[in-house]
Amino acid sequence: MVRHHTNLQEELEEFLLPRLRSGRIGTDTAVVQGFDRTVEASLGMLRGDNLGRMPVRTGG
Repeated sequence: MVRHHTNLQEELEEFLLPRLRSGRIGTDTAVVQGFDRTVEASLGMLRGDNLGRMPVRTGG
């Protein structure tokens, strides 16, 4: 668990933040379209269907 390694947070930030900002490391996002699929998206996250964020796009 992350909370068990808070002593390493500074080292992680020094390593990771420049790489995220430069685009060398990306984040995975699975966008689900439609408010009616909110439950489906939530259940998918619990099943591990995604590797990163899973926002639900509700508007046009």
